[in-house]
Amino acid sequence: MAAQLDLAYMPASTQLRLYRAKQLSPVEVLEAQIARAEEVEPKINAFAWNFHEEAREAAKYAEARYMAGEARALEGVTLAVKDDTDLAGKVTASGSKLFLDYVAPASHPMVQRFLDAGAIVHAKTTVPEFCICTVTTSLHWGTTRNPWNLDYGPGGSSGGSGAALAAGTTTLATGSDSGGSIRIPAGVNGVCGFKAPFGRFPTVVPWTLSPHSVYGPMARSMTDLAMMYDIGNGPASYDHTALQKNTLPNPMSGIAGMRIAYSPDLGFAQIDPEVRANTERALKHFESLGACVEEVAVNWTHEKVQDAVYGTLLNGAWRMFFDQVQEMISDPKQVSDQYHSLYRKMLALPKGAAEGAAILAAEMNTELHAIFSGGFDAIVSPTTGLPSIPATTNHATDSVTINNVTVDSMTGWCLTHPFNLLYLYPIAVAQTGRASNNVPTSIQIIGDRYDDNTVFALTSAYERVAEPLYNGDAFPDFRSEI
Repeated sequence: MAAQLDLAYMPASTQLRLYRAKQLSPVEVLEAQIARAEEVEPKINAFAWNFHEEAREAAKYAEARYMAGEARALEGVTLAVKDDTDLAGKVTASGSKLFLDYVAPASHPMVQRFLDAGAIVHAKTTVPEFCICTVTTSLHWGTTRNPWNLDYGPGGSSGGSGAALAAGTTTLATGSDSGGSIRIPAGVNGVCGFKAPFGRFPTVVPWTLSPHSVYGPMARSMTDLAMMYDIGNGPASYDHTALQKNTLPNPMSGIAGMRIAYSPDLGFAQIDPEVRANTERALKHFESLGACVEEVAVNWTHEKVQDAVYGTLLNGAWRMFFDQVQEMISDPKQVSDQYHSLYRKMLALPKGAAEGAAILAAEMNTELHAIFSGGFDAIVSPTTGLPSIPATTNHATDSVTINNVTVDSMTGWCLTHPFNLLYLYPIAVAQTGRASNNVPTSIQIIGDRYDDNTVFALTSAYERVAEPLYNGDAFPDFRSEI
């Protein structure tokens, strides 16, 4: 079992080194991850579909390329693709019964770049219906659970990707982020994720119209995340919003002398004492590396953030998408009450909500700009105010309590969504340990606009000195029983 787990959790960087040395085969790692999935999938439910037989053939092909000296950058490494992201010839259902007949004619451009680099897609991962929840449940796929404690959710909407990485059933995964959908699952599952500034990774219509929604990589280590970043980003002829390619320095620069602004709550969030304690312990790691950490006040209010978020995210591309969904619904029971609740919120937005939200976002950005203009290199805050929330939470009916304060169960426990309004800031997530319920906690490391390199330098340096979650004896133990 130990050997199988070691293979299942082996980083892509280690796999590639051993593959090139002909000391390990992609077939062996794939088989270990398939065996792991057969063991844990009935409990966590992270895969919407698996393509194990196709993947086995692809792994043999990758093995042959190594033997012939023709291996590509990600040759033979397994990649799980989120079920809102197209994979040619496969269904993209976005967690909805309405789209189960939609077969993608082509792969999403980010996914295609990973395929061209030799990655093997062996599964598509579960998402909440239409990717609009911070738990991962849907009428069709049911409930996805956090591998560290099955009573809790894996976050959303890239919850299946986060859970699969934490459970050792894939090496790499893709995510997308409209309000924290990469960062929340990365944080609560104890893995790594990166929310890029808009344009860093190419995308497709209609999401070229929505700078608040971005696609990006997820992995168990910053080294693997950096590999995905370097391969996936860059311009594309079919996406006029895609930025010029950015290649991360190798090795990463040191962080001695950098100044980090620490905001424990960004001015608007309730933070559980365990999350705060783990966050402040993590900050000491930055100081041990020579960085200076200073607490700052960010004067965002709950009301301002909520008005800006809903006024922005429920307009534009999302409004177009909801209108499309409404035309498809012949029976209200085809979609969840969570969808109906959010749709009613969209309809109730006052006239001029989008314009008002843009003004609020500009005010919020002014505060961030002042922090970076004051000589800080990055801002650090908790990713979420709680380690996680129950896996079966219904956003239409359930609330969440933090510090005896009742908050909205979808956004009230997260500190991620403001940065989808302020969409030019790059953000990475790093784990800070585990809470008493065994669920990981995390921080988000926010760089200045387009300064991806500083974010990766800080997060990579932190990872090298922080106690790892995945260290042989600390794999998720599935201690809770359903």
